[in-house]
Amino acid sequence: MAESYENQFNAELFKKYEICKKILIPKEVYFTMIENIKAAAGAGGTKNRHGYYLLSKFEILQCGDVEKLIKKRATQDEDPVYYVCIEDTYDVVKRAHTATGHGGRDRMAKEVNKKYLEIFKSYCQECQKKRKRPKTKGVVVRPILTKEFASRAQVPKIHSSGSWSIKTT
Repeated sequence: MAESYENQFNAELFKKYEICKKILIPKEVYFTMIENIKAAAGAGGTKNRHGYYLLSKFEILQCGDVEKLIKKRATQDEDPVYYVCIEDTYDVVKRAHTATGHGGRDRMAKEVNKKYLEIFKSYCQECQKKRKRPKTKGVVVRPILTKEFASRAQVPKIHSSGSWSIKTT
């Protein structure tokens, strides 16, 4: 069942990718970008415009055996901003979503700065249960069964002089 949500989420992202190819990165493009950055960084004196562009915008972060694409940092002390391919986006957003306790868009945006959190949230079953509460079809009326119910009342009485007074009985 979770795979169907993941497939729906990925299909939605691929639809958005077809509209604008600059924002989202499929896995093949992600790995070719890493290879192009490595080639541009390794090239001694011959770099084309695309190589200069990639080196000015991106870095490669080595995490064990895995190479990850990150945003170019001014200093090494800054926290890295990771780029994620479309196929891995579901897992990253799901991890952030459960880490915030199904917290919603704003809390997840603080955890992970992504535009597509709303799409993920729309496929989360736990959040759908929270948001859409079943309406009661009819209110069941139960009688109040206490001795004190209706033991006091206010009854207006008219005196012989014509003035009103309220007496409790």
